[in-house]
Amino acid sequence: MKVNKNKFLEKLHQNKFLIVVHRGSHGGNVIENTSDAVKVSQLQHADMIEIDISMSTDNDFFIFHDGGEERLLNETRNIQELSTAEINSKHFRNALGETITKSVETFDYFYDHINHDVLLNIDRSWDYWDTFLPELDRYEAMREYFILKSPVKREYLEKLNNHSVQYLYFPIVTSVEDLEILADYPNLNIIGFEIIENKPQFTLINAPELDKYRNGDYMFLGNSIKLNDKTDLFGKLDDNLALLSGVDWSWSRILNFGINTIQTDWPDILNDYRNRLN
Repeated sequence: MKVNKNKFLEKLHQNKFLIVVHRGSHGGNVIENTSDAVKVSQLQHADMIEIDISMSTDNDFFIFHDGGEERLLNETRNIQELSTAEINSKHFRNALGETITKSVETFDYFYDHINHDVLLNIDRSWDYWDTFLPELDRYEAMREYFILKSPVKREYLEKLNNHSVQYLYFPIVTSVEDLEILADYPNLNIIGFEIIENKPQFTLINAPELDKYRNGDYMFLGNSIKLNDKTDLFGKLDDNLALLSGVDWSWSRILNFGINTIQTDWPDILNDYRNRLN
């Protein structure tokens, strides 16, 4: 059964482009990848919020991007090496490095503490799809708002393609070859693509293989987030450039490539720019 796309398409057609918030809006005592971060993202006019999935050694699902344990939890072990009890005993450090009472949220807790009419870009769940997809089936009230993504690897695509519920899906595309692989899985409920352009030649977003999707009903996501000083996700066009040099140097140029969705860490400022365009 393919999940209906209408909620997503309605949002896609409402504005010049969609705004996706990376890990939810966070700062101060509001921690990334929490229900609080989702609530703040909505206050800052986000259309979709990205969250990350990790799994404990007890096979329980948490909202957390592994690799951030030392920064956020003062823990040197990977969260995937911790039991549920160990994860529950940890407390976040806030933006100032102060330990607070907030703990990592289970998927169940997270679900119970957010509005159920918000689009969620569910990232980094692909390694657990054998168990996570059946788990996701339980949350029927938000079925049309869950949007899965993954790298284009056959081991992931087969699990998604064969699952009884065909969730909304957008693959992380890094090459034309990825598009050819996707064609082998006709059951996928594709609503768009995350376009990764590591170099400023922008060969992928201009590839003729994407032409059949340029009809306005597919999401073309460009990553404006700045993970560090080395990683370029959309050809050196990023949030830092937009904020410090001006939107014409970055966000405007991203949109000129036919991108209709921007992932950012600065949704309020991006929304001000979108309002001017609207």
